[in-house]
Amino acid sequence: MHKSYGFRYTDKDSENRHLLKLLSIGHSSVADENYQWNGLKRGGQGVIVQWSIQGAGKLRMGKEHYTVPKGHAFMVSIPSDHEYAFDATLCDQWEFIWIRFGGFKEEWLRQDLLQMVGPVFELSPDSLPIQLLWRLYSDTAANQLNDRFDLSLRIYEWMLSLQRCLLEGNAPTRSEIPSPYKRVVTYIQDHIAEDLTLDRLAEAAQLDKYYLCKMFPHYFRITPMDYVRNRRIEKAAELLRNHELSITNVASLCGYTSLSYFGKVFHKMTGLSPLAFRLSEVSESEDYLRFLE
Repeated sequence: MHKSYGFRYTDKDSENRHLLKLLSIGHSSVADENYQWNGLKRGGQGVIVQWSIQGAGKLRMGKEHYTVPKGHAFMVSIPSDHEYAFDATLCDQWEFIWIRFGGFKEEWLRQDLLQMVGPVFELSPDSLPIQLLWRLYSDTAANQLNDRFDLSLRIYEWMLSLQRCLLEGNAPTRSEIPSPYKRVVTYIQDHIAEDLTLDRLAEAAQLDKYYLCKMFPHYFRITPMDYVRNRRIEKAAELLRNHELSITNVASLCGYTSLSYFGKVFHKMTGLSPLAFRLSEVSESEDYLRFLE
């Protein structure tokens, strides 16, 4: 039996900005073109993820139009300029499961995934996000949910599983990264102490700098200049092991002409000043710093 469930939170719960909140969850089939939702006309807030079990639906995001076939999901936020609907020209019936949630930092999920995979993406029925979604729906139907903190934790687990599934599934292997982007990475490693401007990186890649900025995160998940910063701070952490090098020399060898700016960036990335990092007790055989991207 297909059902949907809505949730309401008390004023006290609403004030807790650190909770993720389940606003609704459901499993439905539609065959009526009156099924239509406009993101600027419906009430409330939150993020909706809806996965097609059978059939297909249509989605408009701004001026872009998409089909959401079997095994695919879409993600939208409310309010925003979108509309999704049943279209009889696509199929006789559209069956789907959805979740609508809101609260603490839900936007990071939508923003990260939209940049990497777009508003419509494929998820296999046996993928962890879909398994967790069905489990949450079943527990809701059986009235087996625990308190609001446990529910928030489950939504967060589902969000992370979705992000991991999509980002890892779409991340190219090293052999799949096109040679222009490999050249940029090699150039950064070989010229870390130099003035690495975006123009120089684009020249090394033999690409337009705007195109480089657009495509680089697809292969490395961060911007070219953030990649430069991370490699510089990693190199600085390595050089700080050598107490014979002054911190001014370390900064210079990592491409920083301003000692104060180097200190600010290093502290922002590690939580320690260069001097405090140097004096901290860390094993000589340990890699001091690696940024996960």
